[in-house]
Amino acid sequence: MRVESPDYRELIGALFADEFADGAVDLEALRGIHAGEFGTWLTALDRSGLFDKEALATIADQWRRDPMLLLDALLADADDVTRRRWLMAWSSLDRPEPLGQIG
Repeated sequence: MRVESPDYRELIGALFADEFADGAVDLEALRGIHAGEFGTWLTALDRSGLFDKEALATIADQWRRDPMLLLDALLADADDVTRRRWLMAWSSLDRPEPLGQIG
């Protein structure tokens, strides 16, 4: 029997909702997430007291497999404009070279 991992997306989104209140893209944070650097985020979840060690390990494993899961959770309550800004910045990190250098 297969057991699904709990979905922590909404709870994580609620915990970090204030991070996106101003709508500005934090490129340093975005680059870290894109590069798989989740230490700060996992520490914040641990300090919240809402997640046990097993849940934190599950979350970390999910993020390592797909860093976009963290970004999706962080943008869960963001307005459309903020969401688009962050997703455009994310997609620019997926490109091998900046658009200004193409051509």
